[in-house]
Amino acid sequence: MRYYKLCMPLNKVNLCWVLSEGQKGHEIQSLALAQSLAINTNLLKFKLLQPWEALAPRIMPGFQYSHQWQNNEPNFSQPPEVIISTGRKAAAVGKYLTQRFRKAAIGVKHIQILNPKDSSDKYDLLLIPEHDQKTGPNIITFTGSIHPFSPQWFETTEKTASQKQIIAVIIGNPANDYIHQGLSEELEKIRQLYPAQSISICGSPRLDLTALHRIKSLLKTGDTYWFNQDDGPNPYQTLLQHAKHLFVTADSINMMNECASSSVRVSLLAQKHIKNPKHLRYIQSVAHRWHDLTGEKEPSIQPTPYALDQILEDQRFQKLMNSPFSSNRG
Repeated sequence: MRYYKLCMPLNKVNLCWVLSEGQKGHEIQSLALAQSLAINTNLLKFKLLQPWEALAPRIMPGFQYSHQWQNNEPNFSQPPEVIISTGRKAAAVGKYLTQRFRKAAIGVKHIQILNPKDSSDKYDLLLIPEHDQKTGPNIITFTGSIHPFSPQWFETTEKTASQKQIIAVIIGNPANDYIHQGLSEELEKIRQLYPAQSISICGSPRLDLTALHRIKSLLKTGDTYWFNQDDGPNPYQTLLQHAKHLFVTADSINMMNECASSSVRVSLLAQKHIKNPKHLRYIQSVAHRWHDLTGEKEPSIQPTPYALDQILEDQRFQKLMNSPFSSNRG
C-alpha cells in the first residue's frame, strides 16, 4: 500500500515567479512546487555578484546592483502572487523582490525551500527537509526532497516485458576513490544478483572525464549508459518508472529520494563514503527503503512519503494559498 495521503484541493494563484541561480537540483524543487500551486510560472534565472553572493541570504546595501538576470528580466508591471526560491542565493533575491513589491503595497508571498540560514520570520513559509532538524511556526518539514514524481506518476506506468527486467544504476558525483576502487566491487555484486541481465547506467553530467573512462571500462556487452546529451535522450525518468531494481549512489539526497518514491527495490551504492551528518540522517530516516546487496527479499516495499503531499496538505500552506490574493481558478 502506498504511504501517502491525497492532499486537499488548492486555489491556484495566477502567477508564480521561480528564482534560480542555475543549480539544477534547486530548480527542480522550486518548479515542482510552483506547478502545484500556480496556473502560470515564470522561471527567472540570475547570477549573484560579489560581495553580495558571499553574504547571502543577507541583503546588504546596494543589493539592487547585486544580480544579473540570465534568461529574461522580470516584468514588474505584472507582479506574481507568489515567489519561490531554493537555496541561500535565491533566498536573498527573493527577499529583495518581495520587499520591493511590498513597498509598492503589492501583496506578494515568498516561499523559501531549504534552510537559508537566517531568521524564519523573513519568509511567509519555509519548507525544510526533516533531516535538517529545524522547526518553527512557519516551517513545514518534508521527507528528503521535493520532486515531481508523485505516487500517481509511478502507479499509472505500464511496463513492457523488456522494461520489467531493467536493472538501473544511477550514479551522481561520488568520491573519486569510490569510482576508481569501490564501484567495480559493487557492480560485481549487482551482476551476481542478476547474472542473466544487462545493466543500464545513468550518470550525472557532472562526472569528469577520468570518471567517465573508468565507468565505461567496467561495462560489459549488452550494458547501456548515459552521461550527457551526446549519449542521446536522458533515460533517468524511464529508469525510475520501469526498473526492476534501482541502485543509486548515496551522494545525492535528491536522487536517493526520487528512487525511494518508487515501489521497487532500491539499493545504495558508495554509502561508506558519506560523512555529512545531515546526509546520514536522511539515509537513516528512510532506512526501511534500502535493500542490501545480498539478494534477500524484503517482506514488503513501502515508498517514502511524497514531499509535495506533505506540504500541500499542511494547514499553514492551505491557509496561505486560500488567502485573499489567491485565485478561485484551478
